[in-house]
Amino acid sequence: VWSDDEIKKFNPLTLKNATDGLIVRVREIPEKEGLVFKHTNYLISHTLKFSSEYLVSSDKTKSSRDSRAKGQNEDGTKVIRRYSDFAWLVEVLWKKYPFRLIPELPPKKFALASSNDVLFLQKRRRGLQRFLYQLCKHPILSKENLVIMFLTVPNDFSNWKKFANIELNDEFDGIRINLPRRFKIDLSDVLKGLRDNESDFEDNEDITDESEENHTSSNRNEFVINNINQIWNESPVNFLDKDFITNLNSLYESLSRLAEFWSKLYLLVERIEKRELALSADHQRFAIFLENMIKTDADVFSMDNLIENKSKRIDDETQNMTIINSILSQVCKYFVGSRKLKEEEMLVINNEILESWKSFQDYLIGLHFLIERFFNYKTDSEKEIQNLLQRIIKTNEKIKQLKMKSDIRGSEIDKHINVLITSMDQLSMLISRIILVKTTFVNEFKLFQKVKYLISEVFQNWFDERSKFQETKNDNIQRLLNDLKDLPL
Repeated sequence: VWSDDEIKKFNPLTLKNATDGLIVRVREIPEKEGLVFKHTNYLISHTLKFSSEYLVSSDKTKSSRDSRAKGQNEDGTKVIRRYSDFAWLVEVLWKKYPFRLIPELPPKKFALASSNDVLFLQKRRRGLQRFLYQLCKHPILSKENLVIMFLTVPNDFSNWKKFANIELNDEFDGIRINLPRRFKIDLSDVLKGLRDNESDFEDNEDITDESEENHTSSNRNEFVINNINQIWNESPVNFLDKDFITNLNSLYESLSRLAEFWSKLYLLVERIEKRELALSADHQRFAIFLENMIKTDADVFSMDNLIENKSKRIDDETQNMTIINSILSQVCKYFVGSRKLKEEEMLVINNEILESWKSFQDYLIGLHFLIERFFNYKTDSEKEIQNLLQRIIKTNEKIKQLKMKSDIRGSEIDKHINVLITSMDQLSMLISRIILVKTTFVNEFKLFQKVKYLISEVFQNWFDERSKFQETKNDNIQRLLNDLKDLPL
């Protein structure tokens, strides 16, 4: 499935704290007019480098590589895609890798938002950028040929899809593993004397599971059937532990609560920052009114309003008023600067900090839907297991009955043997797939464990940025305070 080394290399953090140097950017480019509707194109730029072993080989390999090379330069690769291309890619990944941690796409439309709404388009662009970043970080999905083509084919991607030979079978299709003895039904008795290849169904393993030591050959198949029925409850790490699904249900419930709490924290962070931005707007309003006051107060605080100053000398009162207004002008500059500083801080918060908050939320959502797909497959496979077991048991009994008849016809018993062999083969493939699915899920969950470091990064970066801007604010207010001390009293 993959090695622990690949899991250890996985780093979901941003460029600031990651060592892979991965950069993925998505930006909008001018809309194109259609016959009826407009659509938005996205320019994708990234620094991923792909080994030749991951490139699709075909009759057009050379021309394909040449065309992809045109989109590459020292700054990385650039391609143009539409939202529908993203939607196609994620649907393909669901089919090929249903039990991997696949990032979620942002919705095509948000509730109560127009498709041409600027805020909506910004949210979608950022969501698409996070989607690609998380996809490129995944040790398996980043090496999928269709992902590589999505990130490298520079020409019309829709046209490429029409002519490409796209394989959509999932990653476990046709894979059969050597099943443990506890899952092998013994058919040697019923097939004895009926087939030359009866030994194919005999279990010649010398090693017996510890849990089978007390089981005789007469009830072994009942024991095996019970194991098959319990296959989903078995832990992939220790088959004697039967609490796997119970633990997974508990995880699912905790995940939902964590996602809820994180979502509320995100909304509060966003609200805190917006309130501070609104407060900085009041700072600017304060500066405007203070500036108007400075222009007016000299007309009030002057004796020239009532008594003509024949000497034309500036008295102390007038001079003090000039000093007061001069220093108050510094107060205006402070509040205007405070507004600009908060706007700069909000730009960093929106483009980096809040996106990191969203990235963690995306991973939670991705795991949520992975567990849902896992449970859906569990339900379907359990029904399939029961159908196959019932068919095997009934066919087994039918063959035993036929063997007891003296006028047995070879064609009739061959038909039932073929049904039995086919059913056993299907059951073996299904058990193999279930084991692979569970192992893959556990590995994906191991991968998910690294996501917790996003929490550390989010809070470090948030307060680091706040601290930087706060230091600047403190310096500005200290300089202003020093000026204010020179005000005449």
